[in-house]
Amino acid sequence: MKRIIRFNEVDDTYICKENDENIFCISKSELKFDVKKFYDAFYGNDKDFSEIVLENCIQSDKSANRIFNCIEKLVNGINEKLSELEQEDVDE
Repeated sequence: MKRIIRFNEVDDTYICKENDENIFCISKSELKFDVKKFYDAFYGNDKDFSEIVLENCIQSDKSANRIFNCIEKLVNGINEKLSELEQEDVDE
């Protein structure tokens, strides 16, 4: 099932929203990336990761684009690795 996650901003926070629910936030002032919260938001509780589509809703902001690109690289890298692990399980 395709999951659409929109990257946007609210006040002093970058947010990732799925189905109008904030699932992951990064403070603009601190720019701290909480790995556990990220994992829970994108992959925890047996969430489907096979088709995560990220949409950047604030493309005109250079700082926001850098944050979005980092999240996108992370998601793509994790999805690639998880797919490899699933394939290894099938091959065994």
